[in-house]
Amino acid sequence: MYKDYYVAEGEKEAAAGGAEPPADQEPRGTGVNKYAYWVTDSVTGDWTELPDATPTTIRLARQIKRMFTGNLDAEVVSNPSFVGKEKELLRAQIARMTLATTLVPKGLFKKVEDNEREIADAPEEEKKMPSFEQLTQLDTWCHYTQSVLKV
Repeated sequence: MYKDYYVAEGEKEAAAGGAEPPADQEPRGTGVNKYAYWVTDSVTGDWTELPDATPTTIRLARQIKRMFTGNLDAEVVSNPSFVGKEKELLRAQIARMTLATTLVPKGLFKKVEDNEREIADAPEEEKKMPSFEQLTQLDTWCHYTQSVLKV
């Protein structure tokens, strides 16, 4: 039986004294793992935290087209072979969707000078909210986050 997922996004610090992530994985609170995600198949049911995304799962998720079952522990039968369960695939796809679709009006944020993959609020004197008419124009918008690197 297939079920839908309800997804919640939030910030969560890495556990003190927790295991270090692999060298190629961004730690909790940065990059694709800036936010934590919880899912459920019923808004009144229990919520399950998804694992952090890894470069391997994101790389494979780009190549897989699959319907989700609603069972986080379901095997992912695919070609190419996926390393993990449905929860890892779901987390990788959420990372890809979130980074590709989060838009903001230009000028409200700027890149951090010493790390261009980070974004900060623009100084108040530089901020100017576009008019309603300007917001209807595509060139007023930009991606809030950098895209996932293809490695």
